[in-house]
Amino acid sequence: MTTHGDDSSVTGREGTRTRNRIYRIKPHILPFTEHSNTQSLLLFEGRESCPLPPLYTFSLYFTHKAANTTTIHPLDLFTAIRRGTPLQHYPCPFRLEFSFLSTPSSPTSDETCISHYHAEKQHQGDYTAQLASRTPGSSPTGLPGFVPSYIDNPSYEFYHGLLFIYQGAGWRTEKEAVRCDSFDPISQDEYDGVGEEGEEEVLEGVEIVMGAVKEGDEGGAGRAGTRMFERAMRRAENETGEVWQEGVDDIVGGF
Repeated sequence: MTTHGDDSSVTGREGTRTRNRIYRIKPHILPFTEHSNTQSLLLFEGRESCPLPPLYTFSLYFTHKAANTTTIHPLDLFTAIRRGTPLQHYPCPFRLEFSFLSTPSSPTSDETCISHYHAEKQHQGDYTAQLASRTPGSSPTGLPGFVPSYIDNPSYEFYHGLLFIYQGAGWRTEKEAVRCDSFDPISQDEYDGVGEEGEEEVLEGVEIVMGAVKEGDEGGAGRAGTRMFERAMRRAENETGEVWQEGVDDIVGGF
């Protein structure tokens, strides 16, 4: 995929910020070792010459014992999640982090994944702290931090944490839905101030919604890719996109 540059910003499937240049966009896969010393994958779409991950991120956990960095076919999965959703028509504004935990397909698997997520977030930090300590003109180093909170509109979003869990052995041949777990709810006092008639009086500790991985799968509340798009797009445009572009410019000298 190639983008032809001019003096203005261009948005669309190919990318943004052109500056009289031609550049290519491609998916990048970066293996890394997480806090528990297990192999994970980071996947994102970016410039071919500058593999700088976006700041906004979603964590996707695979809990079947047969799942690993190879058997999930990460590039095909990335395409399948986006196909048929608004993400198909835009440069992807977030990165995906794939983790592998062999846990039984039971409610305890949600607790295990959430506990792991908390530990990895503590290990990596969140991106607001990284941005606060960043020196202009310096090239980014290390892994980006996690999203500090997934609440963008507090009038109807009540959980700070969000992750996705796939419990099947192979998403390409199965139609099993992915679990979208929201956790770390706001306080009861905060909820009392924004909760509306007809909603639960007390928030559950974990809210689970099912979503389809790919077109034709069991969906529940719809596509996981659409849920990712709705959560990420505005935050990426208003909060993380500009500083990410500054990081790209620092690395490639303004290109």
